[in-house]
Amino acid sequence: MSNIYLKKLIVVAVALIIYGCGYELRTQSKLLSGIKIDLITTDSELDQELGRQLSLSNIVISEEAQSDLVLEIKDHKMERYVGSVGAGARTTQVRLDYYIDYEVTIKDSKKFINQFNDSRFVDFNQSNILAFEEEIKITKENFIERAIKNMEFLLASQKNEIEQR
Repeated sequence: MSNIYLKKLIVVAVALIIYGCGYELRTQSKLLSGIKIDLITTDSELDQELGRQLSLSNIVISEEAQSDLVLEIKDHKMERYVGSVGAGARTTQVRLDYYIDYEVTIKDSKKFINQFNDSRFVDFNQSNILAFEEEIKITKENFIERAIKNMEFLLASQKNEIEQR
């Protein structure tokens, strides 16, 4: 009985030490949280989804005069290609290619241009088109989520570069 009690005590002690050192599971960056962004887009479906996901991340979309940075989307697209063909020349997989080209201008600082590309294969079944379209929608949201993380990483590296000067 005491051996089990000792093991539990050790697990609790290790957990407290790790927690006390500030260790936590990896979460999404809070770098963009609460800042004001002037988002310049073409109001395409992808751009609207980008604006929606930015708003969910506690990012305030504001006018240029009040913004901390300007995010201008130069090109934003998702294209579909036949990924593989099965019997009878039927499509069995679709490759989705995502691309975003954007320019960021940090208030009282420099301007930089970046691109983000991503690709994914989605299984295609002609008898279940609705499930395929739902998979496309989820994939589009994931692409944009990864693009935002890429933007946060780029902004963090720029911020560190500016602070080191």
